[in-house]
Amino acid sequence: MQSIINRLGFIAVLMTTVAAFDLHATEADDTSLGQSQTEQKNKQVSQQVSSESEAVIKNISQANELIDSQGLSAKDSQAVSALLNQLHESAAAADWTTYFSLYHPQAVFIGTDKSERWDMLEFERYAKPTQGWRYDVKSRHLLQIDDTIVFDEQLYSPEYGISRGTGALVQTVDGWKIAQYHLSFPIPNDKAKRITSLIMQ
Repeated sequence: MQSIINRLGFIAVLMTTVAAFDLHATEADDTSLGQSQTEQKNKQVSQQVSSESEAVIKNISQANELIDSQGLSAKDSQAVSALLNQLHESAAAADWTTYFSLYHPQAVFIGTDKSERWDMLEFERYAKPTQGWRYDVKSRHLLQIDDTIVFDEQLYSPEYGISRGTGALVQTVDGWKIAQYHLSFPIPNDKAKRITSLIMQ
């Protein structure tokens, strides 16, 4: 009888051990499944980010199609576009050291008000106390005639809407520099009389 009891006790211990092993194995399977699901989710997120990055790159490439360049070498077209882009970026950041380094020392800036025809010293006195201004480029045309590049670009201002910048660049020992920049607000023909009548008041 004692032998049977001992055997039954051994069997009970063995069954408990097996049950515990099964429990741990199940938990391990669940953990492995959770890790697999997490890895799958991370892979999906990575694919989504990759797709979004490709879309951004595609949009940048499409933006380059808005630049029309005539008479310029590919190198000059890239350099001048980069310079004009930097002009707008530094103005938005109120980085006046960079901004004014892009102009020729004898350059002229013509603003939207009839009184705003400034040389660089006058323009600096106007600009430096401000927090800058933002104009986003929507399209740009470049035309080179001999050693001069003229340009016009359509801009968008959060404050004023559609705007236009026109000007000229000259070649110097330090590369292309802006000789003149003229900022204006295009007026639709069907609204011209109403707007100009306000100006005349």
